[in-house]
Amino acid sequence: MWKVLALATTFAGNLTIIGSVANMIVVESAREHIQVGFWDYARFGIPITILTTAAGVLVLLLLH
Repeated sequence: MWKVLALATTFAGNLTIIGSVANMIVVESAREHIQVGFWDYARFGIPITILTTAAGVLVLLLLH
């Protein structure tokens, strides 16, 4: 189960801007060049997180 927990917590940071401190740092650094809102980020973050989590779970199931 620790592999599933590690997978979920790693990918969960990609879900929203506030999901990871690194996300907030990058968005704040880019503020001079482009505005990225919560829903702008979530529009891509949500599908990517769902797909990568599903792929990771599939890999874990196949390796088990």
